[in-house]
Formats: sequence, structure tokens, C-alpha cells
Amino acid sequence: MKTAAIIAGAGLMMLGTLAQAQTSGTPGSPFPNAAPHEVQMINGVPCRTILDRESNTRIPVQCASSAGMIGMDPTTTGSVLMAPAGRAPVSGTPASAFPTAAPHEIRVINGIPCRTVLVQGTDQRVPVECAAR
Repeated sequence: MKTAAIIAGAGLMMLGTLAQAQTSGTPGSPFPNAAPHEVQMINGVPCRTILDRESNTRIPVQCASSAGMIGMDPTTTGSVLMAPAGRAPVSGTPASAFPTAAPHEIRVINGIPCRTVLVQGTDQRVPVECAAR
């Protein structure tokens, strides 16, 4: 009985490892350059995450939804950055970093304000552009 439980547990761990391998680290996966610990399933949607040092939690930055990839690729640089906001408001005014964004769309990630979008079918928001430091 003990042996069967150990084998069943090992089998479940193996299945979990295979499921994780399909979402990260392999050329055919949605996140071929992501480490396994960077990918989390959020309401059945695989998302690549980064560590927010201020809250010590992992937050999604890119998700593979039914509509395609949503969010920004954490390995890109200039294409997702905007000019510095200075002391202007972060959203909602013509001089702000995100003039057309609603206040609830803004999240501060590692001290940088980012405009986010909601991943359909989840309650998670992922950044699509961030203000430069």
C-alpha cells in the first residue's frame, strides 16, 4: 500500500513537471525563454511572471490567452518604454505618461508605473507599457 502511494505520488509529480515543461523552456512552448519558476497558471491561462521586489510576489507580465499573447515580453526594452513622466500625473491628463489610461489600469511594478490590460477570463492585469525611470 505504501509503495503504491509513493508510485502514485511520483507519477503525479511527473505529470506536473511535464505540464510545466510544455509552457516554458522548450522551443514550441508559449514562453521558450522562461525558466519553469517564472511560469504560473492563472485561472487556466499560462502566464510568465516577474518578481516584484517591493511586494515580494510574482506578477504576470505576459499571458498566452485564447486571443494570443497579452502583455509585454520581459526581455524587450525600448519598444515598451515611454518618456519619463517627471512630476506629471501618471494617467488621465494630456501631460501624463499614460494620457488615455484610466487610474485602475495603472500598476506600479518595482517602482515604475505601467499601464495594464485585463487578461480575459482571469482577474489578473498584465503590463503593456511602462514609463521609463
